[in-house]
Amino acid sequence: MINFTIFIKLDVHIILSVIDMEHEHEAIKQAKKLMGFSPDILDLYEEVNPELLDIIGKFDRIILKDGALPTKIKRLIALGIIISNQCGYCVEQQLKATINAGATKEEIADLMGVVLLTSGAPALASCRDIIAEVIKDL
Repeated sequence: MINFTIFIKLDVHIILSVIDMEHEHEAIKQAKKLMGFSPDILDLYEEVNPELLDIIGKFDRIILKDGALPTKIKRLIALGIIISNQCGYCVEQQLKATINAGATKEEIADLMGVVLLTSGAPALASCRDIIAEVIKDL
């Protein structure tokens, strides 16, 4: 009987997960497609201001699509700016998105040299552990 109950709970969880995916906001689906994940802040926007989430999703699609600069280069630029601003959480999110866009460990290391030149050692120091953790398996 216990095993049967466990299977029922697992089935219900799987069914609920599928239902949640079907009702997921388009901007969250797009973030997962482009970045490989959806930043937690998007869930908050979906809950409290879905209209803002629509705008964010549209903005991302327009700005970060391939153009004169490919998406990967745009993500690397964004990562450099975010590292310069010293927001650890933001660095982690953008770093994962940059890797998902195809950036290599060598490209990220080269970018870090540019950040060092333009923003100084404090910018890199504030994010070094996060960067090391995320890129260790590349």
